[in-house]
Amino acid sequence: MTAERVLADTNILIHHLNGDKRIEGILQDRIIHISFITEVEFLSYPGFAPEERAVVKRWLQGFIIDGSDAGIRSIAIDLRVRFRLKLADAFVAVTAAYLNIPLITEDKHFKKLKEEVDLWMV
Repeated sequence: MTAERVLADTNILIHHLNGDKRIEGILQDRIIHISFITEVEFLSYPGFAPEERAVVKRWLQGFIIDGSDAGIRSIAIDLRVRFRLKLADAFVAVTAAYLNIPLITEDKHFKKLKEEVDLWMV
């Protein structure tokens, strides 16, 4: 049996990192993808000391980090124009849509994309 693939939004990983058991249960036994934007958001957080950043960098290596190929960029442009999304949100949503996997998020503004992306609202 193949594990289900999902894309975790940045806020979901923050809760997971903070030990949220509810998120742990949702992510358990799944192959977790993240957008390269999520990696950038985590590793550029100004509150991290260098050693904390190194720990988070190692932790992120446990996920599949999806990049920005031409297909993702093209769809991101379209969604930003049509739905007036922030750049980071566009890339996160588009990555899930492009990979045809659910996006797990708690951000309510993604609800307007329900026809574009398979959303799992937490």
